[in-house]
Amino acid sequence: MSTKGIVLHCMDYSETSIITRIYTEQLGLQSYIVKGVRKKGAKIKRNLFSPLSIINLVANHKESEGLRVMRDASCEYQLNGIATEITKTAVSIYIGELLSHAFSAQMADPNLYHFIEDSVLNLDRATESISGFPLSFTIGLTEFMGFAPHNNFSASNSFFDMLNGNFCGFPPEHPHYFSPPLSNSFSEVLTALNIGIVSIKMDYTTRSELLQKMLEYFRIHIPTFGELKSVQVLSDVLKD
Repeated sequence: MSTKGIVLHCMDYSETSIITRIYTEQLGLQSYIVKGVRKKGAKIKRNLFSPLSIINLVANHKESEGLRVMRDASCEYQLNGIATEITKTAVSIYIGELLSHAFSAQMADPNLYHFIEDSVLNLDRATESISGFPLSFTIGLTEFMGFAPHNNFSASNSFFDMLNGNFCGFPPEHPHYFSPPLSNSFSEVLTALNIGIVSIKMDYTTRSELLQKMLEYFRIHIPTFGELKSVQVLSDVLKD
């Protein structure tokens, strides 16, 4: 069976093979072994499996199989921007790690697949600042994970409650909330994303704090989410 897929992660396996996790268009999250890919002259090239690479793959998908063997793979899009620009590379690594931590047994969802694919292509082709891209993608992903924030911010609802996913009038009786100034900024971002504006422009400090809070939000709603190693590198390269 053939399907398009987006590479989230890969690791070396044995002397010549790799194991890769891929979110596929038709089958959802899948893990594959790609045999002999690290041999000189291999039919399938190792560089196909960089984070967020979009590939066409062929593999057996029998229900009884455990780790599936990839038979063939080819590049769907040349992501030259991500491959050559350090900021885009850092963002791609972050997104791949975010998805790997967020997904456990993700079923096929065409809307989710196309959200990720469109985001990857927009990142690769971007000509303006991408400093707000990680935040907009992270917030956008919540729509598909089932815990999208409800934007009911107002003068009387100025604290964002991360447990309940909405704004409230007083500080909750737990520590997982945004202060009013940050809540205001967060509401502005949610409003912009809701009308299709994905190029978030705000100061570095606010942007970084919101991203950290969104990752905390994911940890609250996905107990196995854990910490992301790529955040510090991302912070270092996106200080514009």
